[in-house]
Amino acid sequence: MKMDERFNTYRHQLSETDMLIWNYIQKHRSACVNLSIEQLGEKCSVSRTTVLRFAKKLGYHGYRDMLVCMELEQEKTELPSDFISQTCTIYKQAIDEISTADFTALLKRIDEAQNLYICSSGMVQDAVANEMRRMFLSGDKWFYPINGPSEGSVMLENVTQQDLVVMLSLSGESRKIVELAHALQVRNVPMVSITQLRDNTLAQIADIQLYITTTPVHQQKSQRPYLPTTSFFILIELLYLKYLEYLRNKEKDNDPSRTG
Repeated sequence: MKMDERFNTYRHQLSETDMLIWNYIQKHRSACVNLSIEQLGEKCSVSRTTVLRFAKKLGYHGYRDMLVCMELEQEKTELPSDFISQTCTIYKQAIDEISTADFTALLKRIDEAQNLYICSSGMVQDAVANEMRRMFLSGDKWFYPINGPSEGSVMLENVTQQDLVVMLSLSGESRKIVELAHALQVRNVPMVSITQLRDNTLAQIADIQLYITTTPVHQQKSQRPYLPTTSFFILIELLYLKYLEYLRNKEKDNDPSRTG
């Protein structure tokens, strides 16, 4: 699990002092790899014990374990200089990481949910949601699309703890999506977030977090950078293929001819 994933997962355990340490690491991640626990404590004006406690709250065995993981992540994120090679490298890394990831808990929830919903914010996310619905429909699973506040209100009136809601947001900070996520959280409705790999509110609320990685491409004729989003489609397609594999394995386990 990458550091940003850990932060989103364990954010609820962090104190204000822990957030000071996190904010410093976020701004100086490359430099922090070379800092001793005492040095990082001095930078954040906290004790050695506080830094160690912070590392353990994020699920690391200790401070040294956190540094090693940070260094490995930094090596993996060093991309080629040209944007074509950068983007291709990101896609290759996404395929490697997703293909080896264990999604059993999520696949079980999809399989057993009474109703499936998918909420999205933005044109790209809407396209991803539609494609995910198309894929899973061929596997006899129907995701109800939630595209606006009125549809969200109707869902909140009917959704139960036996359902599952998938929330798509690149930044994880879309106001409407986050508000809807909070409403679902109050009702104890299981949620899956699909966002960019970064600390974000939606991932911190969700029960299960999925991430995509992308890097902006700066355009000469436009001040707005282009953001490749194919990683979204890679993620959902491999997720669906893993779902088919999950069903196949489930069928084998339930085959009475294979017992005894």
